[in-house]
Amino acid sequence: HRDLHSFPPRRSSDLSFAAFESYLVDELTACVMELLDYALINGDGTGEGTGLESGITWVKTAGATQNEVEVAAASDLKYADVLSVVSLLKRGYAAGAKWAMNNKTLYTYFYGMVDDTNRPIFIADPKNESIGKIFGFDVVIDDNIADGKAYLGNFAKYYGYNMPEGIVIESSRESSFKKGVIDYRAMAIADCKPLVTEAFVRLHKKQS
Repeated sequence: HRDLHSFPPRRSSDLSFAAFESYLVDELTACVMELLDYALINGDGTGEGTGLESGITWVKTAGATQNEVEVAAASDLKYADVLSVVSLLKRGYAAGAKWAMNNKTLYTYFYGMVDDTNRPIFIADPKNESIGKIFGFDVVIDDNIADGKAYLGNFAKYYGYNMPEGIVIESSRESSFKKGVIDYRAMAIADCKPLVTEAFVRLHKKQS
């Protein structure tokens, strides 16, 4: 749901009714997709999909179940920490794996970081076909991810996402007929969940 008062005003001469409806469809669709994108990362499974945060038990203690490297707020994120995260991802899931993080995390911690031979670990894509790569894995930017967190995993194969009927846009004049108001609604039935939890690992640089 989105309040129509939040849309920028336009003069009737600037926009036909058909064009205005098309504009509303685009806006409402974008709102629904924003909610779904949020659930992919932060959904708790109650009234929404299960995201990476709650759908996986993150273990930072060294051992067979470790799937996270945590760096204290007072410590610097180092090349060895990133390398350790990559080493936690089992070989069978590395093909097709990608990094996911927000823009601030990428440019605060990864951009400019070098390995033991002084080579940058983040390689930007000069052709702009993608953001770039870290250790050969593509980087995906998602602002729904919290600062300091970076996931590495095979999202395409092992993260389930289903929206069987797409996004349905409906309008009604009944509820506000006397006022000449048209109500618009965008709805989607969707679900998401990590299918194989060991296909994902996480780097967590704690924030102060």
